[in-house]
Amino acid sequence: MSAPHVLLNNVLLPASAAHIPATSEGFLYGHGVFETIKVTASRPAFLAQHHARLTASARALDLPYAVSLDTLRERLARVITANALTDGSARITLFSADPATTGELITVKANAYPPETYTRGFRLHTVFTGERTGALTAHKTLNYLANIRAKRGSLAAGFDEPLFLTPAGIVIEGATTNVFIVRDGIVHTPSLAGGPLPGIARAQVLALLGPTRARESLLTHDDLRHSSELFVTNALLGVMPVTQIDDRTLPVGPVTQALASDYLALESRSLYPHLE
Repeated sequence: MSAPHVLLNNVLLPASAAHIPATSEGFLYGHGVFETIKVTASRPAFLAQHHARLTASARALDLPYAVSLDTLRERLARVITANALTDGSARITLFSADPATTGELITVKANAYPPETYTRGFRLHTVFTGERTGALTAHKTLNYLANIRAKRGSLAAGFDEPLFLTPAGIVIEGATTNVFIVRDGIVHTPSLAGGPLPGIARAQVLALLGPTRARESLLTHDDLRHSSELFVTNALLGVMPVTQIDDRTLPVGPVTQALASDYLALESRSLYPHLE
């Protein structure tokens, strides 16, 4: 359920009273970017990393945006407090209001992933799609319809997430996640050259593992079938085990379990950056 209050252009409003101009390029053409941030104990996780990506994406899409990390933290705190949110997520959406002005909308939601989801694990459904090329693949733009439609299709089929592959069977990413496989004790994930989004959680996982235990490489449909473990990541999920891909079931293996624990510890430290 969407929260009853939002922050639109630094003004706190009831959600029903927040309006975006009908002639804005953000509304008409999807000219905008967004970040979705996990909120735990009323604090945003990995906010510095999200702010850096948001700022870089705004620059890439010619969206003037000069909000500092501290200012963004204050704005998020206002919305979180106004909605009495403890655990959930915050979304920051930047959109072109006119050629010289960038609008900012901050919304929050309650937690969408209960603990039992991690016990059960995600069920993935492979979907063959086009190759990911072009400058926009590196950014979370408002042009998200293909991902939404694929996600809804997978949910209707009894899965949690579609996993996109090229017609040649090269693994790209999930509709809302990055994917990792474990083979011979080494963790592999698709290289950014293949078009996946450079996820915040993806980067944290690679940093936790280091170059001796993780590889960015070209992965194929055959690699999925021969992996010993699978997991997906995003900023809200953290590390989510995969227990089914199409008609194949997998265990929640020791690499995924250990990594999920290490990730949660790192996430907790990011909530209190002044203590680091």
